[in-house]
Amino acid sequence: MGPSAWLTGSVSDELTLAELAAATDLSERTIRYYQAEKLLPRPLKRGREAVYHSDHIERLRLIVDLRDRGLSLGTIRDLVTSADPSSTVAAWLGMDAVLRAPWSADRPRTASYDEVRDLVAGYPAGTLADLIESGFVRDERDGTWTIPSPALMDHALALRAAGVDVDVAAAIVSLLRRRLSKAVTDTVKLLVKRAGAGFGPSAEADDLAQALAALRPVAREMAGLILAQEVERALAVLAEDQPRQFRARTSPPAD
Repeated sequence: MGPSAWLTGSVSDELTLAELAAATDLSERTIRYYQAEKLLPRPLKRGREAVYHSDHIERLRLIVDLRDRGLSLGTIRDLVTSADPSSTVAAWLGMDAVLRAPWSADRPRTASYDEVRDLVAGYPAGTLADLIESGFVRDERDGTWTIPSPALMDHALALRAAGVDVDVAAAIVSLLRRRLSKAVTDTVKLLVKRAGAGFGPSAEADDLAQALAALRPVAREMAGLILAQEVERALAVLAEDQPRQFRARTSPPAD
């Protein structure tokens, strides 16, 4: 659907309110509400009867689409009542697609019980129960199993093969997620603040999309590098400040 159709003001294909409701699968009450909220242009008048047209259909479909994307009515109003609604909405839709683009290929996977059992074949008894308890695998109780993050589960199994318990792997994931969540939120706030002035040559959608595309692989590499550097630092501190305690935990018991 092209955004220019929302603004033409054509009076062709005249519709009553009931016909508009039927054409958009919305109630008459909802249409009146959108009109009162200044999201929808007021209808024309033919005598005492309100007359709508095809542009009202397109605007209502746009409102529903934006609502489905999670936008508030206030934000939608700002978009459709801007100086150039067609360009504003089109730019936002393009930026929305960029912002919602995945940063990893890791997506939930549905598996059968046999597939799940095959994944833990060769691991110590109880590994599947540990994966379930730690949230790496979920029994849907309908014959299917969900693996919320196949990549994280693979990492947990790799650690289990090295002697690291599954619950320790889960604790690491939880700790990293809590700490990284704030860092990522602050990073996004920084990008929003510097949009067009330090992040992207301008605040236009195309420029920001290009900047985000360049940031995506760099951010992943930067995060991994910084994490590795911080692990090195923390282990160096441990080795320097607590040598006796560390050795006591790792040394074999005396005969």
